[in-house]
Amino acid sequence: MSRAFSLLESLASASEPLRLIEVAQLAGLQKSTAHRLLGTLVELGYVRQEASGRYGATLRTWEFGARTVAQLPIKRIAAGFIHGLHRTIGETVSLTLLSGLDVIYLDKLIAPRPVQFRTSVGSRVPALFTASGKAMLSRRPDGVELARQSAELHGLDIAAVSAELDEARSRGYAISSYSPGVLSIGVAVEAGSAAAEAGLSVSAPSEHLVGADRDAVIGALLEAGARMSEALAQP
Repeated sequence: MSRAFSLLESLASASEPLRLIEVAQLAGLQKSTAHRLLGTLVELGYVRQEASGRYGATLRTWEFGARTVAQLPIKRIAAGFIHGLHRTIGETVSLTLLSGLDVIYLDKLIAPRPVQFRTSVGSRVPALFTASGKAMLSRRPDGVELARQSAELHGLDIAAVSAELDEARSRGYAISSYSPGVLSIGVAVEAGSAAAEAGLSVSAPSEHLVGADRDAVIGALLEAGARMSEALAQP
């Protein structure tokens, strides 16, 4: 079963349908094993095989993910807050969830002006590469250890990462420039005494987040994050 899931993950993360040998290599399987498992997944409706012979994940895989996300309390509670923040500041707003050393983008409202982003709903990115991820790590009891593991994994300077988390903890928000030319500001969303597992961020062209405009965005973001935290803490 684990090998079948590995195949599905490889197909779902690909930007286009893959050849059998490509799927087998990504999943770390023998070509014959991958072919047999793919045949079963095609029969079950989770994988499609195109006329070219290439394989791709079907919408049935998306259905499972969409239903799972819809069941998350944070997704339901956050909807009003992220839409309100988006209307107030007119910039891109994202909702993320911590997953191990990464964050997953649960929702993303794009600003009307065109901006090139590396992330979209469903993207998984190392937490240390994102503003909301760094904000969450700065607020968690195990944040320093998670940051250390991620820094070692991605070849980052551990001392610099620790200093950045300290600064984020002190001021209440974190900053990142993961996408070229785009600046992101993120806050952690906490439910009472529980460790921060969700984050809220605003992303905009770097030139839009300067001076008074930047202060206004930070103020609106901090307020939205605090109100969302209060809503999550309600029984």
